[in-house]
Amino acid sequence: MPETEIRFQKRQVAHKVGICDVLKGDFIKDELSAGYIKLNDSMVSRVNVIAVIVDKSEAAGNSSVIIDDGTGRILLKSFDGAGLFSGLDVGDVVLTVGRIREFNSERYIVPELLKKTGNTLWMAARKLELEKRGYLREAGKDANAADRNIDVSIDLPASDEIYSLIKDLDNGEGVSFDEIIGKFKGSEAENAINKLLENGNIFEIRPGRLKVLE
Repeated sequence: MPETEIRFQKRQVAHKVGICDVLKGDFIKDELSAGYIKLNDSMVSRVNVIAVIVDKSEAAGNSSVIIDDGTGRILLKSFDGAGLFSGLDVGDVVLTVGRIREFNSERYIVPELLKKTGNTLWMAARKLELEKRGYLREAGKDANAADRNIDVSIDLPASDEIYSLIKDLDNGEGVSFDEIIGKFKGSEAENAINKLLENGNIFEIRPGRLKVLE
């Protein structure tokens, strides 16, 4: 009786990355894989991302959400109906494990696992971890940019005041960026808003409308 050759395919590692890494890495597709990006000399096809849901769309057989981790936004697509995204809402912080795909120059992630983290601090912790590992390819920045670009002029009380104002004014649809800026003088408010966005304390529910991440 001839021997039967059994091959076990090792499950690919889900690399912890920032969304900017997924978007800016060159997407390579060949006969051996459905696609991957080159990141720090690694071929990355499965990723592990922590981000907040900023948009959700449900349709029969083709549902999606958009997530934002402070470095970029990317689409999560499910072709198995809305089941994977059920119970999730805009503003939820989720951990996503999935595969990178690209179609018509649009890059997205097909999630295999999607669950709430229940704590916004996970986003900040993940960002620090990735920065230490030399990830986060934000446009126009290099490995030392975070240290050089720290804005020491931002007044923390002003940031706290803006955070509280957004929370108080929000009726569920977010608060207009211009409305917040109009209540303060100079560039202090804009700088504080940018810092809050960068740190993941607030997010844009849609362009120009801000919402507190709770």
